[in-house]
Amino acid sequence: MAIDYNSTAQLLGAFGVLDKAKPVLLNLFFTMEQVFDTEEVYFDKVQRARRLAPFVVPTVEGKPQRSRGYTTMGFRPPYVKPLHMIEPQKMLKRRVGEQLLGNMTPTQRFELALYDNMLIEDDEITRTEEWMAAQLLLNGAMTCQGEDHPPVLVDLNRNAAHTVALTGALRWNQTGVDPYQNMRTWAKTVQRNSGFHPGVVVFDPLAADYFLNSPGVTRVMNTYRQTSGNVDLAGKVTGGGLGEEVKYLGSIGEFDCFQYQQLYTDAAGNVQQFMPDNTVIMGNTVGCQGIRTYGAIMDADAGLAPLARFPSVWKEKNPSAWFSMMQSAPLPLLGWVDATFSATVA
Repeated sequence: MAIDYNSTAQLLGAFGVLDKAKPVLLNLFFTMEQVFDTEEVYFDKVQRARRLAPFVVPTVEGKPQRSRGYTTMGFRPPYVKPLHMIEPQKMLKRRVGEQLLGNMTPTQRFELALYDNMLIEDDEITRTEEWMAAQLLLNGAMTCQGEDHPPVLVDLNRNAAHTVALTGALRWNQTGVDPYQNMRTWAKTVQRNSGFHPGVVVFDPLAADYFLNSPGVTRVMNTYRQTSGNVDLAGKVTGGGLGEEVKYLGSIGEFDCFQYQQLYTDAAGNVQQFMPDNTVIMGNTVGCQGIRTYGAIMDADAGLAPLARFPSVWKEKNPSAWFSMMQSAPLPLLGWVDATFSATVA
């Protein structure tokens, strides 16, 4: 079915039917979404109130107590707009996978090429969001920069004790170290500082190997999980898209454990890991209050609308070519960042 390339509604509808990337860290820890019609996004961080009610005799007048304070944090989401060109002459040639003697018309090839570009552009933005989520979970902060974007620091002020790097004889690859006990100690730190237990643990493959092969863990690791009367084998693949980048390892004590590794290509063309070697992320998936925020789309055709994605297509006459572009202003945030923890273990 032909679409009107000048119709935002039709473009959004066409974009909506495409398969989208399934980013692991975003799906685990950033389950909410909010769009803004402003250039900046804000949230209020309320101070924890742990006071006891004071004892008084019934005849004594009650005294007013100080209200809980709050801090307003504001950030300007970085802007992204991946763009692709569709050259008319390419529509006269067979597409990848097209039958040699197929009867696909140039218009059909064009529409398929447009859909391909929209999918690629959406995937690029989603991978950027996954990178941002990984940085916040690993460091409590991130620096967004690019060739046309000056460095901008987004710092959620996570408690410094929630980011550790083991050294020397304390590393998980050293004899006598108990990774499970490390995790229990770190969980107590998170519980004390945030009020939430970090029951979800994500390892990169190397850290997962150290953890699973440690003597303390091999004694108690639950290799089978009971669910509604059925026994599910631990280690089953649970998602992650192409390559199945995430694997459920099982549960041990109060922790659900996942192994995760996904790769991306940086601006220089180098292959990088979202989670570096020997890293561990812990968190409470509800308590961390992860939210995917999006600033206003800076495009007159979008009406500065609050949208997570805004696709557009236009035509140039000299030289003749079509262009597709996806715009977004994404910024994952953790409302209660102290409900997360990260460690470099070797």
